[in-house]
Amino acid sequence: MAWKLRITRRRVVVGLLGLVPLSAIAAILFVVNGMLLAYGETPRAGTTQHAALLSESLEAKVLAFNVAKGFVHKGGLSFEDSATVSARMRKIADLINAEKPDLVFLSEVVFECTPCPVNQVVELAEATGMHGWAFGENYNLGLPFYRIVGGNAILSRRSLEPVANVSLVGRRPFYVTHNNRRALWCATQIGGQRVLLASLHNDSFSLTNNRRQVEQLLEFADDQAAILAGDFNARPNEPPIKAIRESGRFSGAFEGPMTFPSNKPHKRIDFIFAPKDWQLVEHRVLTSDASDHLPIVSAFRLPKP
Repeated sequence: MAWKLRITRRRVVVGLLGLVPLSAIAAILFVVNGMLLAYGETPRAGTTQHAALLSESLEAKVLAFNVAKGFVHKGGLSFEDSATVSARMRKIADLINAEKPDLVFLSEVVFECTPCPVNQVVELAEATGMHGWAFGENYNLGLPFYRIVGGNAILSRRSLEPVANVSLVGRRPFYVTHNNRRALWCATQIGGQRVLLASLHNDSFSLTNNRRQVEQLLEFADDQAAILAGDFNARPNEPPIKAIRESGRFSGAFEGPMTFPSNKPHKRIDFIFAPKDWQLVEHRVLTSDASDHLPIVSAFRLPKP
């Protein structure tokens, strides 16, 4: 009798599920993915096959690049094929290898994409001889088995310590991907000191909110040595960048060549800022058609311990 009751119950459950529209099931899975299966404010990190850099040089070279998702998304449910995206990653890796930076800060990089399964972060880390990588989600959109996950990343020749993936001011619910931002924070040892690292892609629509995000970043760093790098979506004379300059806590190329758009650059919105006692010895904007932004590189001389 008991087994007959179990069979009856199972049939009732299956029957009820059959009455649930597929759209409702999809909506439930969408919410589950966004709220339960996303990493949110928890950074992901790993190491590659390459050994960590152990020497404590008094020079540091930093590269920052908004890679525009590797142009993987073509619109709607249309995505680029894996071979094409991997070829773009190789082009970016060649550019990084030519510069030999110690640290690379990536904005708008894709960690997971079901229809085009190229992990851009790990692929670039392996191809450029970096020892450690870290990734912070800005968005995780789709179903558990069909989704795209993008955000900011840091590649390093030294060991990386994940710190936080902080939601920036103005962030909205997970299902609103429009202009949602987080800041990926890590730390590493450079020149005998612990240095915070922030990979950024700040508000691109409201300078007022962008300024509030910068204030949030400065508050997080507090009095610790820090590098802020990425796509600030603000020009040198606008409040967010002026706030960083006026804080007196950073060195770097506040002025310089334009970085966006890559085909006819007329805006400087990508920056690398290092601790104030690091001396900027070189800053360049590189030529590349791998993104709609141009990559930038800065070399610094560190103070003697």
